[in-house]
Amino acid sequence: MKIKIYDQNFNHDSEVSDRKMITSSAALGILRHQLAQNIGTERIKGFLILFGWEMGVNDAKEALKKEISLETLIKEGPTIHMMNGHIRGFTHEFNAEFDDENNIITFLGKGTWIDSYEAIEHIKRIGISDTQICHTLIGYSSGFMSTICNEPILAKELTCVGKGDSVCTWMTRTQKEWENGGMNEELKFYHETPIMKELEYTYEQLLEQQRFITKLSDFQKIITEEISDGCDLHTITKMVYDIIQIPIIIEDVDDRTITYAGLSQEKYLNLKGDMGCYIQERKEKGLIPFRNKKCKTILQERLITPILVQKEVLGTCAFIYEAMENGSHEEDYLFLDRFANAVSLILLNEKTSFESFERMKGNFLDQILASQFSASDLINKGKYTGLDLSQPYHVIVIDYKKRKITLEEEFLKQEKILETTFRYFNENKQNILVSQRDGNLILFVSKEMEKNSNIYNEMKVFWDHLMGKYPKSDFKFGISKEGFDITAVATHYEEAVIALRMATGQKIVLFQSLGIVGVLISGKNITGIKMVAEQELGPLNKFKEPKVLELLKTLYIYLLNGGKLEQTMSDLSLSMSGLRHRIKKIESLLEKDLRDSRVTHQLLLILESLIALGELEMNKKYS
Repeated sequence: MKIKIYDQNFNHDSEVSDRKMITSSAALGILRHQLAQNIGTERIKGFLILFGWEMGVNDAKEALKKEISLETLIKEGPTIHMMNGHIRGFTHEFNAEFDDENNIITFLGKGTWIDSYEAIEHIKRIGISDTQICHTLIGYSSGFMSTICNEPILAKELTCVGKGDSVCTWMTRTQKEWENGGMNEELKFYHETPIMKELEYTYEQLLEQQRFITKLSDFQKIITEEISDGCDLHTITKMVYDIIQIPIIIEDVDDRTITYAGLSQEKYLNLKGDMGCYIQERKEKGLIPFRNKKCKTILQERLITPILVQKEVLGTCAFIYEAMENGSHEEDYLFLDRFANAVSLILLNEKTSFESFERMKGNFLDQILASQFSASDLINKGKYTGLDLSQPYHVIVIDYKKRKITLEEEFLKQEKILETTFRYFNENKQNILVSQRDGNLILFVSKEMEKNSNIYNEMKVFWDHLMGKYPKSDFKFGISKEGFDITAVATHYEEAVIALRMATGQKIVLFQSLGIVGVLISGKNITGIKMVAEQELGPLNKFKEPKVLELLKTLYIYLLNGGKLEQTMSDLSLSMSGLRHRIKKIESLLEKDLRDSRVTHQLLLILESLIALGELEMNKKYS
């Protein structure tokens, strides 16, 4: 099928300059919605009032051409309004008094609009408003009445369906009457910029917004490309400063500066000190230093956003402004937010790379513990980790008190502690090996990596650091003797485990401090120790029975305190009579006199040997 049409037509009755155009209320609703999205609901109020005003003025001029009375014009005004489709019906009450020259003496009009198209479309596309929204209708009524009366007559909407009222009601009075009260807020809209100027302004705003979005997009593209090329944090920070010309400071969660750009060292130090005072003052008042994205001090104003890596805040990015400058900095914040995302990616990459290398070193420690290679092979492999394994070393085993937490929570906590350990020794420029076994951390510390000659002091500082990070945990360290043969690491690991088991009242225990107990255990006299324990402890050699274990703990603390009843009573939180009862019961079961020093020394040695072997556990903390 082929269809060909040639047609032409012309409406001779249609006006050229002011022809009537048919449109729908939905089309005007769409226009209203688009304006609200682009210039805001507050700004469209003035725009629509003026738009309605012009329509009302044009219709009034057409009505005046009929040369009918003023009374008829006033009466027909709402009807013309309805015929335009703005409303479907109305009620109208009017009382006015004019002099012989038609000058207004008194004037009051009021009524209702039924099914205002503005209210219907606003609810449909934007929702219920907080205030009256029939702006075009208000403008139309004001423009029409002002033109036919030749004096400013302004309408005000009193209730509106668009804000949830049952009906739209309005009132008209002269501008002079309104100025005396009742319309101060609305008067400004009748003196706003003409519609064409408003449209020009809106167009310029849209162009400016487009330019900003393009600039922001280009900025995002540049920093993304730099990250892809492996750019480091300091370089990308300097590059961002060169683009936006706003000084930048990046700090970690402890307020230590990671890098900065756009500031001289002298100015940076001044700002750093100034911010330090600000943070201290906030903390003393119990306030969070950076609760908001802005903070202002005597010398500076900072725009701040957090650096998030795997849902953890690692620090902050800040743009720095002079204290006397004012402004919302909202556009700057969008740049800062994207820069912070870039910093997060760089830090995540560094974190992943660093932890992967540390875990690789941990796997190497597992191989050393498993005695899979010869000494020469281990020393050669150690060079790839930056360690000289021919140097003396210590093995440290770290345990922390397990509270009642889920398996998932325990795993996450172990990972956190492991990461903290990596970071601590890296920041202190100590290259060590770290691994995990049986829920404990294992540290291999080479002699050349010890800052002090005393390994105990080194570990005490690290213990303090861990307690600062995890105050609810109870860390205990077992430290081996100094090792000289890299193939004997497994033996020194066992020494550290034995020392850890003996950490009942201490936080850090050196294996060499165990004395004869250490010699007995390291001599592998396990069978002999168990035989002696069975013989000497007799009925108390049943470690799994709770009542027996309670008596053994009492005996152990009593022996540790050298038989001092008062100290033992305090440590065990017992009454003197209760303690005496237990001691008598123990003496009765063992058939031994606990006042005999030879007996007590032998029993203490047996108990400590059993603890070191892991046969007997003393979980309760004693001071």
